[in-house]
Amino acid sequence: MNTLAPSPTMSSTAALSRTTLSIQGLSKLYAGGTQALDNVSIDVREGEFLVILGPSGAGKSTLMRCLNRLVEPSAGKVIHNGEEISGPNKNLREIRHRFGMVFQQFNLVKRLSVLTNVLTGRLAYRSAWRSLFYNFSQEDKRIAIECLARVNMDHKTFQRADTLSGGEQQRVAIARALAQKPRIILADEPVASLDPKIARQVLGYLKQVSQELGITVLCNLHQVDYAREFAERIVGMSRGAVVFQGSAAELTDNIIQRIYYRDASADADRGDNRGRDDE
Repeated sequence: MNTLAPSPTMSSTAALSRTTLSIQGLSKLYAGGTQALDNVSIDVREGEFLVILGPSGAGKSTLMRCLNRLVEPSAGKVIHNGEEISGPNKNLREIRHRFGMVFQQFNLVKRLSVLTNVLTGRLAYRSAWRSLFYNFSQEDKRIAIECLARVNMDHKTFQRADTLSGGEQQRVAIARALAQKPRIILADEPVASLDPKIARQVLGYLKQVSQELGITVLCNLHQVDYAREFAERIVGMSRGAVVFQGSAAELTDNIIQRIYYRDASADADRGDNRGRDDE
């Protein structure tokens, strides 16, 4: 039985018609006056590969940190499958279990094997003492190897992570996120440090996971070409605000100008610090 198989009860067309994540009026004001997010509202369909496009300082990383509750928003709310997951008195462990993370710098434990790194995605399913001693079941190991096979890395199962190339490490990071069995994958600039050929391979694996398993993927990118090539839909962010939502075909040169250069001269004149510390 394939534990990573999509639900047989829902077609891909039906899945894409249902909103699974609703971001409503999200704002984040950091101490010191940095407005990282400014009234961000986005509806994400189930199984969608959504690219959040924008330059450094656009608020993309802060948005993802708010979604998985690493950062608390100053205003607004986040709804997942009809349930509000923002605000106090929430089960953070359960909420974070829903979101698999893929980071720019891979975040692998270099001295551990590829298999053990992927198995860390199973920690949320294990008791505290089992997690402490990396005590995993045979079922966990089977799931981890299956996830590695998804990204064509099962042949390096027992290799140390620090012997892998950058692209291979990111594929292991995707497998780790899959082992968590998330409903949504948040990929924060996953190809920023990779060359174009390897970057396209990594984005291809993320897109394949979304299509074959029905997992919703939100992928932060600053490269326009990659967004046009891989996104089913693009959300453009500039200085903490959403300035575009649409298809790749609708991403015109004028809109790209708005995303990357919106109010740049005016902001410089008044010393505006919106989103300066965020990717």
